[in-house]
Amino acid sequence: MRLVDYLRLGFAGVKAHKKRAFTVVIIVGLLFSVITAGTFILQGLENMVLETMLEPTKGKILVMSGVDAETCGENCDLKKEVSQINSNIEKYNGKVIPAEVSQTTDGMFYKLEEDVFVNAHSENNSNVTEVIVPLDTAAKLAEIEMPEQGAEIAGKLEAIDKVQSKTLQQIVTSKTGAKYHIAKILPSGVYASDLSFMNIEQGNNPLNLIFGQIRTGMSQNFITKSAEVKPEVGSNDDGQYSGFITMDDVKAEEMGIVFAEFENIEAAYDYYRDKVNYCSEKDRIFKMCSKEYKYQVMAAISDPLTTYENLQNIWLVFKIVAAILAVIALIIALSTYARLISKDMKIISLYHALGATKGQIRVVYAVYLLMLSLMAVGFAILLGLGLAAMLSAVNMESMKQVWSLAFGTQAGEIWLIGWNNLIWWIIGVMILAAIVAVIIGNGNFTSRELAKKIK
Repeated sequence: MRLVDYLRLGFAGVKAHKKRAFTVVIIVGLLFSVITAGTFILQGLENMVLETMLEPTKGKILVMSGVDAETCGENCDLKKEVSQINSNIEKYNGKVIPAEVSQTTDGMFYKLEEDVFVNAHSENNSNVTEVIVPLDTAAKLAEIEMPEQGAEIAGKLEAIDKVQSKTLQQIVTSKTGAKYHIAKILPSGVYASDLSFMNIEQGNNPLNLIFGQIRTGMSQNFITKSAEVKPEVGSNDDGQYSGFITMDDVKAEEMGIVFAEFENIEAAYDYYRDKVNYCSEKDRIFKMCSKEYKYQVMAAISDPLTTYENLQNIWLVFKIVAAILAVIALIIALSTYARLISKDMKIISLYHALGATKGQIRVVYAVYLLMLSLMAVGFAILLGLGLAAMLSAVNMESMKQVWSLAFGTQAGEIWLIGWNNLIWWIIGVMILAAIVAVIIGNGNFTSRELAKKIK
């Protein structure tokens, strides 16, 4: 028989058992739709969050490593420890980026010797310092007063929009008289340390279980281009200093700080979890870090490392639940497929009468059951996609507000829809169910067994 014949006969089988076929597609599809919807939502959230956190660095991870002064002790050899940090970074395929620390009367800024920021430069007056900073620093430099933590949500959002509109890609003059061009505003915790909807007084939103695990972290201040001529230092009428203080920039390594760039979150996370770098927040509070722990490691922009770690824990729980649901769906599918084959003895005998071989009949039923499996998976994917899209649409405005409060950056459309290879596993499980059902029912395709059952 040709391929088209197998497809035609398989489709005929679906039509012949419409009621039972519809039942298995719906039941199995509903079970798998829970998995697909959860997969779309979790992966979509991970994609959106990491995209926000890593947008300033073109998707790469900028990491700060420092010598833990308490662990290192009074006689700490910073030079030796920094050398060890550099070696550890190279071991995990990271790239060390030399940096300087610039102390100004407006705060501490870092100068990286390599350009790691996307669209960081613009044509400015050479006497203006170009910076990339989080929103709270931008507000400070522009002398824009931000509402207190306990202020109304509307007031906070209005203040964030005001800072963005009055500072981003503009030159501002700080209280000290120094001029800065704000090239980019970095994602960083402003009014929220996580993405929980409790930040906008929606404590009953079920998404809080996941969104509460997304840590916003804090971003550092960076100078991407220094003014060619530093402003004169002198006291003004308010007793404040104008411009930069007369202090030379210090190499970050002399302070025990090392910046490094990693190509992706997985590589940065492996480095972060190295035994000499890792100590959980709880262990640090109770001073229970491991004996190997020596260095503090954190992201220089927002907190993708902790967020990625928390998401991996959520994925682990989700996959366990998904495995249980998949086993239930597989049992239902296999039992239904077995009954479909056992009830088709007369049709199978007709195939034999028409000259079909046992192998050809097996293929016909494999195609038939594969059609049912793919219909169930297709239904699950479409339903899961619809649920994820509906959840995103219903919570869109709330998510935008949370994003602004948590990151201080402009938030566009936030869709919790992302593809994860877990869906391929679902498809594979259902294809396997069809094949296993045919193998289990192999005896039903022989003429001897048919004769016994028909009698």
